[in-house]
Amino acid sequence: MGKYALYQNKVYPVNFQGQVLCLTSKFKENGFNELIDIVGNRHDDIFIKEVSLEDVLLVYELKMNAIYKGKEFETYGVDSSTLEKNYILLFSMDYEDVNDFGFRKHEQFVYQKEVALGDIDALVEMKKPILKWENQPESRRTIPNNKIRDYLSQL
Repeated sequence: MGKYALYQNKVYPVNFQGQVLCLTSKFKENGFNELIDIVGNRHDDIFIKEVSLEDVLLVYELKMNAIYKGKEFETYGVDSSTLEKNYILLFSMDYEDVNDFGFRKHEQFVYQKEVALGDIDALVEMKKPILKWENQPESRRTIPNNKIRDYLSQL
């Protein structure tokens, strides 16, 4: 799903530019400036701030799995647009999932299935610390079916 940084008790999407972390926000916040892209266009809906590793509490990679009919699967492309699509694309490398769950072959040894949001048992949010925090344990949080829509609207 992406990489994020915990900075001043808030979570921001982050990109790396050498030793500099570039935080992104949809809102004008203290110290954040409008994004000016490579060709010089201003973006008044994207704000950035450059900080160092020492300025942030944690940097992690966020991944999302889904539990479907009691089994946990990898997902692809889960974000705020998932609400509009109203489905989640599940992946598996287990041929048995073709017969057991109706997956279809995507490529050799990879199977996939589009599953309606209402049929997902739960989402599993996984935060894997990276950079100087990589030795910290991964955290997992389960989002039950009745909270999935609220959760996705916050992404």
